Amino acid sequence: MNYSVAPISSYRRLDAGLVLLIGLVIGLSLCVAVYLPPKWTVFTLFMIVVAACFAIVRQREKLLLYVSVVLTSVFLSFHPIYLESATFIWPVRGFRITIFEVVFFCLMISWLVRLAADSSLKTNLFPWISIPFLLIWCLSLAGLSRAPMPGIIKFSNLWLLFESWLICLYFANNIRDRRTVFNITAVLVLTGVLQALLGMAQYVSGGLLGLQIFGEPKSYNVMEAGSEIVSRVSGTFGHPNNLAGYLVMLVLLNLALLLAPIVRETKLVLGLTLVLIGTALILTFSRGGWLALSFAGMFTLYLGFLRWSRQQVLSLLFSLVVLIVFVITTVAFITPLRQRLFLEDYGAAESRIPMTWVALNTIYQHPWLGIGLGNYIFAAPDYDITPEGISYEFPRPVHNEFLLIAAEQGLPALGLFLTIIFYIMIRLFRLSQSRDDPLLPYLAIGLLGNFVAWCIFRVTDYNYVLLGDPFWLLAGFSLALVQVSRQKAANSPTKQAAYNSR
Repeated sequence: MNYSVAPISSYRRLDAGLVLLIGLVIGLSLCVAVYLPPKWTVFTLFMIVVAACFAIVRQREKLLLYVSVVLTSVFLSFHPIYLESATFIWPVRGFRITIFEVVFFCLMISWLVRLAADSSLKTNLFPWISIPFLLIWCLSLAGLSRAPMPGIIKFSNLWLLFESWLICLYFANNIRDRRTVFNITAVLVLTGVLQALLGMAQYVSGGLLGLQIFGEPKSYNVMEAGSEIVSRVSGTFGHPNNLAGYLVMLVLLNLALLLAPIVRETKLVLGLTLVLIGTALILTFSRGGWLALSFAGMFTLYLGFLRWSRQQVLSLLFSLVVLIVFVITTVAFITPLRQRLFLEDYGAAESRIPMTWVALNTIYQHPWLGIGLGNYIFAAPDYDITPEGISYEFPRPVHNEFLLIAAEQGLPALGLFLTIIFYIMIRLFRLSQSRDDPLLPYLAIGLLGNFVAWCIFRVTDYNYVLLGDPFWLLAGFSLALVQVSRQKAANSPTKQAAYNSR
C-alpha cells in the first residue's frame, strides 16, 4: 500500500498562512479595541496573552489554573449584549463575560480534550452536588418562565447558574495531588495579600487608585461613625462588604495553617500575611465581616486546639479566651472601629429589618418557584407591606443571601442549596478529624471555617452566589482536598499492608 506524503514546502506555506491569519485577527482586534472603552483594550491584550500561554507553555493548564484563582478577585467584565432598565437594576445586565471566565473557558476546553483523548480518565460528578444543582436549575427555569424579564437576561442567569456547577466540578476533578493543593492555597493567600495592599493604599491615599476597569468602585466609600467620618476600602471588589467577605475567609485559612505543624519560616510568613489581611479587613469597616470573623474564628481555633489537646471543654475555653482578648484589644485601641460598632450608625442595619419583611412576604406568596432569578428588585414593591416603603426608598435586594434565594427561586431551591453546603461541610469536618496526614486536616479546618464565615456573613448581605460566584471555586477546591486526602490514605503503607494481608 502506498502513502503519499505532502512536500515539506506545502507545510511551510500552511504554517506561514496560519501565522499570517492569526496576526491579521490580532491586529484587527487591537484596531477595533482602540475605539472602544479602555477595558476592551485590556481584554484584547489579555486574550492574546492567554492564547499565547495556551499555545506555547508546556504546563499551560496548571499555569491557567493558578491564574484563575487570582482572577476571582478581579471584576473586569464585558457585555457583548447589554440591556439597562431605567426603573430597576438586574444583577446581570445582558450576556456577561468576565476575565475569569476567559481563563476558565480555556481550562474547560483542555479538560474536555483530555477526557476525549484518554478513556482511562475518570470524572466524579459528586451526586450530592450535581443532583441538587441541576434541580435548582430546573426550578429556576420554571420560575423565570413567569418573570417579566427580557429573554437575554433570563438566558444569562440560567447560563451563569449552570456555569457555577461547571466551576465546582472542574476544580473538584482537576486538583489531584498535594502539591497542587498547597500551590493553590499559596495563590489564595497571596491574592489576599495583594487585595490587602490595594485596600491599604486606598486608605492611605484617601481616594481611589484608578483601577476602575478591574473592579475598583467609581467613588470612594466614606460614611459617618459617631462624630467621625471613616473611609472604607474595597480593593477591586466594588464594595467594602464584598472585600470583607473575601478577606474573612482568607484570614481563617491563614489562621488554621498557623496552627499546623509546619516549619518556623513558613509560620513567620503566614503571621505577616495574617497581619496584612487582618488590617485590610478592619479598614473595610464591615460589621458583617467582623461578626463572621468572630464566630467562625472561634470555631476554627476550637477545631485547631482540639487536634492538639483532644479535650473538648479545654479547647472551647481556650478559643473563647483568645477571641475575647482579641476583640477587647482591637475595640479598645482602634477608635473608628469602636465608633462604627457602638455609636450612632444604625441606619444601614435598621433598613435590613423592613427588607426582611418584604422578602418573607414574597416567600409566603410564592413559596415553590419564587418570583424569578434576578427579578427581586422589580417585583419587591408588589409585596412591600412596610410603613417605610423600603422597596421604593432603597431599591436593592434583601441583604440576606438565603432569603434572596428563597424569594427568587423558592424554598425547595434554598433547601437544595443548603444541601450542597452541608454536604461539603460534613466532608471537610470528617477530614479535619483525620490522623492520616499532618497538614491536610488543618487546611480542611480553614476551609470549613470559610464556609461557616460565609454563612454568617451572608445573613447580613447578598452576593447572588448562584450566578458564577468565586464561592464555587472554593467548593470545588474543598471537594478536591477530600479526594486527595483519601488517595493518600489509600496509598499509605499501613493501608497497603492491611490490604495485602487479606
